[in-house]
Amino acid sequence: MIENYVLLNKLNQILEPDKFKDYCPNGLQIEGQKNISKIITGVSLNEKLIDVAIEKKAQAIIVHHGIFWNKDNYVIGGIKKRRIEKLIKNDINLYAYHLPLDNHPQLGNNVQLAKTLGIKVQGNTGEQGLLWYGELTKALILNEWVKIITKKILHKSNVFANNADKLIKKIAWCTGGADSFFNAAIELGVDAYISGEASEPIYSMAHESNVAYIAAGHYATERYGIMALTEYLVKNNTAEAEFIELYNPI
Repeated sequence: MIENYVLLNKLNQILEPDKFKDYCPNGLQIEGQKNISKIITGVSLNEKLIDVAIEKKAQAIIVHHGIFWNKDNYVIGGIKKRRIEKLIKNDINLYAYHLPLDNHPQLGNNVQLAKTLGIKVQGNTGEQGLLWYGELTKALILNEWVKIITKKILHKSNVFANNADKLIKKIAWCTGGADSFFNAAIELGVDAYISGEASEPIYSMAHESNVAYIAAGHYATERYGIMALTEYLVKNNTAEAEFIELYNPI
């Protein structure tokens, strides 16, 4: 068992949110009961995850995508109201960590995705160090590598490239909605860039640059950080913690 503010301090020590300029408040977003013996974790807060936490009698939820975002309407109504009502009624603490969980050097989404896909990390660069780069142990044909990605992360990618038989070795990536880093990835001289989503200009950019763009799913690329954090909390006897897979095809 752990107290809610002790857990907050522990999470802040691990993830160091003060190092990031983020699009949302990181840390405790909704205060619940003081003593926590069961934690539910997930990629994104939604009503289904809250219902699971209630069913499992959890006192805390930790997610990557929380309930508050900087550009949101200040009015608490509709979907947001229903979610907050359930959390408060059931006295459940809500913690959320966005960029700090993307970029943690051991537990982060970017490092964990590289580990999952067998990419040897060489470094990170760009805005707040969010653009990562590395290499495969051996070059693979693009089509074959995409099949491996699909098998590993259980999600079918959208791929934009000149040549499906292109050899891929040098990789850049940033999980989630990071198509805005594609130009910076191209300038690194990589063979392919992986992110979660793709906007309309990406198609032409991939063909004109001869750098393959792999949109491997926002949810699919960002489940691994929260899974690693959950495992860390369990191993360090913080409290009972359980990751809940609520697959999102986007």
